[in-house]
Amino acid sequence: MAYQQYPVRFALAAAATLALLLSGCAGLPGYPAATGTPVAQLVAGIDCQAPNLNSNWMVFPEGVPTQTDLTAAHPDAPEPGTVPADFEPVAAHVCTFKGSVVDDQGRWAAVTVETRGGDFGPLLSALALPSDQAGFNQACTADMEFVPELWLENATGEAMRAAWPRTACGKTKRATWTALDQLELTDTVKLPLVLEITRPALDAGCVMSTGTPEQSLQFGVTGLQTSTTTGEVGENILPVPVPPAEMLSYDGVDGASVCVYTVDPVTEPEPGELRDSEGMEFSDNLLESMLTLQFGTFESATVLGTDAAALLAAAASAVPAPACTADLTRFAVLWPERAGTRLDSPIQVELDGCQRLFVPASEALVPAPALLAALIG
Repeated sequence: MAYQQYPVRFALAAAATLALLLSGCAGLPGYPAATGTPVAQLVAGIDCQAPNLNSNWMVFPEGVPTQTDLTAAHPDAPEPGTVPADFEPVAAHVCTFKGSVVDDQGRWAAVTVETRGGDFGPLLSALALPSDQAGFNQACTADMEFVPELWLENATGEAMRAAWPRTACGKTKRATWTALDQLELTDTVKLPLVLEITRPALDAGCVMSTGTPEQSLQFGVTGLQTSTTTGEVGENILPVPVPPAEMLSYDGVDGASVCVYTVDPVTEPEPGELRDSEGMEFSDNLLESMLTLQFGTFESATVLGTDAAALLAAAASAVPAPACTADLTRFAVLWPERAGTRLDSPIQVELDGCQRLFVPASEALVPAPALLAALIG
């Protein structure tokens, strides 16, 4: 899916999920069937980085940053199942998809792996409980339960992915949680999954994706700035509008950090995409605009020296730009600094196309030629 279409598609997917939870909870995606859970398959070892595990927790828009997907080197994990009768665990590994890891490449979304040991009798008994069958017109609460992946490992290093016994509403039975809490926590480690923010962007304080300057006029925000996530891994990932701060003076600005973005191509809505559940076409102009939002992907970062930054003082009083429809492929977001402190009023400049300048709560302006030259290099 294209990133600019993500907010609406996510909303539709969320609505479908909510409807499923309200109408009945058997057969939830990613969960074993309520009855007849197969015996778990033994594999060479645990793998909390398997791509088919985190895909149920994290939704990363396609093509936003240029990312290295660590999980590509890992095979899919087997389906969860019941514990084989002759399997004797010596360790339980609980994989929770949250947190982050920072290294030389940047900031990664992570999976937190807790290792537990001790008496596995209560846990094996809890896992042996059958899952309940949903009743006719089963009534269930609409909250969604995020359940960690559970691996069991034996003395030879063989491992199995355990299925959590479920209630009639698809929620986990408390006996498994209680048994896990009784085990001793012996180790906790965070493992990288997907590169969220590259090291150059992280060092420069740049987000990996942001809306084009044109959108600051259309939506009354400063660029619809986003990173690849908006919080803990596993949370819904949506563009977060950044409301414009009260107009600040750029007087005395003595520097600026610059984030350069390449404009992503616009993907037109697919046939039928603008229809509701009854097949009627949406006529909401805002919805149609959301489907065609145009974003930029982080390309590079630099800084403006004192001389070039001094040109920003006149930005808010610059000449209004004439009407223009030239195609934009690159733009910059400037974060002015005064005495080492970053101001909350970024300036956006189109590096090609119409080559306009945008400040919060203002129309498109004509940038100073010297400033444009300094940015284009």
